[in-house]
Amino acid sequence: MARGLSPDQLDEILALQLVLAWAGESPGGEHPRLGWWKTDLIDLDGGGDLWRRLLPRTQRWAGLDAARRAALRVDERLRRENARADIMLTLFHFGFELDEALDERLAHHKLEAHPPVEVLPLLQVIDAPLNRAELLSRLSSPGLDLSFKKVTPEGRQLKPHDGEGAVFQARRFAAVMLTEPPATYPLPFILSEANLAGR
Repeated sequence: MARGLSPDQLDEILALQLVLAWAGESPGGEHPRLGWWKTDLIDLDGGGDLWRRLLPRTQRWAGLDAARRAALRVDERLRRENARADIMLTLFHFGFELDEALDERLAHHKLEAHPPVEVLPLLQVIDAPLNRAELLSRLSSPGLDLSFKKVTPEGRQLKPHDGEGAVFQARRFAAVMLTEPPATYPLPFILSEANLAGR
């Protein structure tokens, strides 16, 4: 597994990516979400209906994957605007090896075709309107540092912590995204110490 991560750890990161991709969508109607990407790919009132007709067995996975891809594109576009893009870690970019492992894990789940909530219990939140405070409460844990090193034009730079693994970083990124979310994607990021040291 990537960087010594177990399938359960990959699943936790993947669940965070999928939930935040859903939360960042812009569905119309009476239950708006954060509106960071102009998609509505999961709800049955939006793109979910298309997935249901095209891919009846894996409709939920297809919608979640499409929302994640929209989030990945927004994240990538914002990172490319930064001179240090190659050393930035974000919820949707952990470096080639881990990103590939997450893609493979999602493909595995889609092929298995188990209901997403069965495999990734955090996805229960997508069956109700977004409750940002409740979701933030579920993601928070003692010692989860949500402070920014600084807010830059690129996004919210978080302080790196020695020995902090990808799962803990993913939790921090997700929680920071939900803490006073701005109208546009806040791009919480950490500058990779390993890549900085190699320069």
